[in-house]
Amino acid sequence: MTAVTSREVIHHFSAIAARVAAGEDLTVTRYGKPLLKLTQVPQTDTGQEEREALIQKVLAIRMTGSLGKKFERSDAYDD
Repeated sequence: MTAVTSREVIHHFSAIAARVAAGEDLTVTRYGKPLLKLTQVPQTDTGQEEREALIQKVLAIRMTGSLGKKFERSDAYDD
């Protein structure tokens, strides 16, 4: 694990973030002592299957042009 100073992180944050995003683990030091560890967040399943199902449902609604019943203007009001 590579050590970088807190000053380096402050002045070169974009470059440090790019290194971490590329998979490098870094230890940030302050006055020569380890302060914190920078590591990439593990990638998790973000609900891809649910998102695909929802997209297919929306596309089906768009293709039929309705939600299963005729739209009535009065349905838009709570009266």
